[in-house]
Amino acid sequence: MAEERTPVLVVGGSMVGLSAALFLSHQGFPPLVVERHRTVSVQPRAQAASPRTMEILRALQLEADVRAAETPNAQYGNIMQVESLAGPELGWFDGPFPADPQGVSATGWTLIGQDRLEPVIKRRAEELGADIRFGTEMVSYTQDEDGVTARIRSVETGEEHDVRADYLFAADGNRSPIRDGLGIKAEGPGAFGRQLIMIFHADLTALVAGREFFLCFVKNAEVHGVLGQLDPYTHRWCLAVSLQPDESAADYTTERCLALIRAAVGVPDLDVEVESGQDWEIAAKVAQRFRHDRVFLAGDAAHVMPPTGGFGGNMGIQDAHNLSWKLALVLRGLARPSLLDSYEPERLPVAEFTVEQGVIRYLQRNGLDEEIAARHRPEPTVLFGQRYRSGAVLADPDGADDGAVFEDPHLATGTPGTRAPHFMIERPGGSPVPLHDLIARDFVLLADDTTDDGRAWLAAAPPLAARSGIGVLAQPAGAGFTTAYGVGEGGAVLIRPDGFIAWRSRGPVADPAAILADALSRAAHSRTL
Repeated sequence: MAEERTPVLVVGGSMVGLSAALFLSHQGFPPLVVERHRTVSVQPRAQAASPRTMEILRALQLEADVRAAETPNAQYGNIMQVESLAGPELGWFDGPFPADPQGVSATGWTLIGQDRLEPVIKRRAEELGADIRFGTEMVSYTQDEDGVTARIRSVETGEEHDVRADYLFAADGNRSPIRDGLGIKAEGPGAFGRQLIMIFHADLTALVAGREFFLCFVKNAEVHGVLGQLDPYTHRWCLAVSLQPDESAADYTTERCLALIRAAVGVPDLDVEVESGQDWEIAAKVAQRFRHDRVFLAGDAAHVMPPTGGFGGNMGIQDAHNLSWKLALVLRGLARPSLLDSYEPERLPVAEFTVEQGVIRYLQRNGLDEEIAARHRPEPTVLFGQRYRSGAVLADPDGADDGAVFEDPHLATGTPGTRAPHFMIERPGGSPVPLHDLIARDFVLLADDTTDDGRAWLAAAPPLAARSGIGVLAQPAGAGFTTAYGVGEGGAVLIRPDGFIAWRSRGPVADPAAILADALSRAAHSRTL
């Protein structure tokens, strides 16, 4: 008999696993998280939270906490290329981190290393009840029709015991033992090489003065790499260099690291202290499947992409966000398990597209051929333009489908399966509120409360929520929303708890209560309607 019980066992306690803990706890199902390392990441690794990630965290009232923890004196400039920091500039690239979200969201990028973001997410998840155990690893598991039984072990003491869970969330990284154990292959271009990231301390204030850059590409006879500033107050920097195929971090002695850092900075006698070094693989691949029965893959276990664009870690957070509300409805007994079948067909095509965009940006460093350049899509499209097709999306009955995985969010159509377009909600007696600030746990029904038909839609939501047990927030949107969402006067839109459109009615209907109940029942795979 299992010694412990949890609704969801999350394996992997880095950014993605901690995000799963946050979202599941927010939905009322605090999970158990096991992570073999003893602490959160001590390396910056993923170095920015994207506008879409910030939009999600903002709805959970975490935006201020994340921004307060961002890299001190964060610089939102472009990318500079130099022979060395002290030497000639070779050119500039547009940076992917504008403070302006370009009109498609209420928030923008935050320059925050993984080592700074993880503690913020962990703290809130634990406040909401998540049980997060570092220095603990899963050594084996089996699954059956009713759940998963896992054996976990303390890294320090070796003590083992069993945990019984309804579902297992695999966030165990790009070499995922869980994925491999399931026989799921990861496909794609594969490895481009390995990088070594050196963390060091040196006062480079005089060399940086007057130049705002997020990253600095260095290319000279002694070193090819990327410099990034982590903390100007402690003069903490990182240098990433490519490794040769037969090299590892162990081949880089302190003396060798010092020589590379001084060559990158361009000061031969630079006073510098090396803090640490860690190597990792730059690769592009996507798992063939994201689910096997009661086991779900997310983050690097599901998809790996080059760091260019800052998409990878953020994609993992959004995997967790997509799955958590579905798991919560199923665990409550309000939704049939078939709702979980929507995870893979929604997230896998998006992963394939986003990996390709990360590869394109990686190749841009050395120039693009015309064929590759033609496939490049703008940042807002990659971040906000996803389009889902699954059993949790009700397509327009009269709508043509071109099969595109993404659309330009500046030309948002309001099509079911797309992220709900950014829209300001007027509040009586208060300031307008961004729509996505209101999307945190429940479905949201938008309708124009200035018309009788719109008011009829909104009136149908509260009794439907009471009858089904599924939260449906009736949100008056005013007349302006019809243009943004592609509906006419008297239309309505149902938005899922992850901010994506589940269904819309382009106009009024004879029985809005019945139509809305049918839409919610099908989109949520309801057991109660």
